[in-house]
Amino acid sequence: MLVALTTKRNRLTAGGEIRYDRRVESDRTAGRELMRELSRRMLVVAVAVILAFAAGCLGNQEARDLASDATAAMDNVVPKPAAMPQKLHLVAVGDIMLDRSVGDRIAANGCASIIEEVADHLRQGDIVFGNLECPLSTVGPHQPRGACIFRADPKTVKVLALGGFDIVSLANNHALNSGRAALLQTLDHLERAGIAYVGAARTRARGSDPTFITVGDIRVGFLAYTDLSFDCGSYSRVDKDLARLRQQIEQVGNNCDLLIVSYHWGEEYRRKPTSRQVKVAHASIEAGADVVLGHHPHILEGIELYRNRPIIYSMGNFIFDQRSGERMESGIFDLYYVHGRGWRVEMTPVWIPWSRLGAEYATRQKRDRIAQRVKELSAQLGTVVEVIDGIVCVDYPTDSSQAAG
Repeated sequence: MLVALTTKRNRLTAGGEIRYDRRVESDRTAGRELMRELSRRMLVVAVAVILAFAAGCLGNQEARDLASDATAAMDNVVPKPAAMPQKLHLVAVGDIMLDRSVGDRIAANGCASIIEEVADHLRQGDIVFGNLECPLSTVGPHQPRGACIFRADPKTVKVLALGGFDIVSLANNHALNSGRAALLQTLDHLERAGIAYVGAARTRARGSDPTFITVGDIRVGFLAYTDLSFDCGSYSRVDKDLARLRQQIEQVGNNCDLLIVSYHWGEEYRRKPTSRQVKVAHASIEAGADVVLGHHPHILEGIELYRNRPIIYSMGNFIFDQRSGERMESGIFDLYYVHGRGWRVEMTPVWIPWSRLGAEYATRQKRDRIAQRVKELSAQLGTVVEVIDGIVCVDYPTDSSQAAG
């Protein structure tokens, strides 16, 4: 049973932008701030009384000089609070499929059973992102076994809601499995649940439109694309020479503080990213992306720092029903941003037991094996990662001038 998951509340506005209202201070902290403000105001009143008295005893110019000195002294006694640096905590996971055997587990055990082991972790993020690899619909073709034409019961959107997902990518080779009508139903169900989406829209022409989420004073932009060698019906595709992609990333990046770009790409069950993945990822960073998130290979690939910005080539499966082994081992990626420092990435190893078909924390032996694999794969990409208590860590760049962007 899920209890006290979070204090985060979200609201999807008419303009398609989500603004979050978060309780970030305790009552004790708020009380201290109130007392500081009251003290400051009392000091202002005291100075005003003194000046009024002085004006009766001194000339106007002398009173003004006294007021100026008193104001300066007041600012020294009660300094204005320093501006807090811009910070963001993004949580990202890989492929989420709610049909086939996962749907059977949900029908038998309920939506909470799929996500409850890691829900509290996910919901600590300011923004939680994943790749939704199935339509949520009651219409259209459905052959989940054999043909892999997925169509999940719309009620399973509750799994995403319980996990605190704020935005999902629909730029993948399964979003249109059941046709346009099913995609439209998917958008309806996500919107009703207060979950934003990117990489699909109600018309094909708008499929690559960005989605923006505002957290505090940070405006975060999301773009999502499919880039696969075989034919698929995604509404958001990467162009062959990347000219259009670069242009859109640059344009959207100029209209937000941080830009996250998601790709459905690569080859299934391949540990090493393809040359095309690397080319697209590097082009994205060069055009202005702050983070690149990858999915589709269904297993973990390495993490690369390129120009001090993280590229996670494949986040693996998060909710899926595939063969045991690497396909059912992945991670929860916590990405921490601090303005002026850049990004720190932490990956918590998880696995997907067949008894649940949703992610849960790996046992120590399995955890260490997953972490070591990611460390080795990242080293092949030129990125040094640490493993601390089973958590994969890529620290903030040391070159702060580049990290600040």
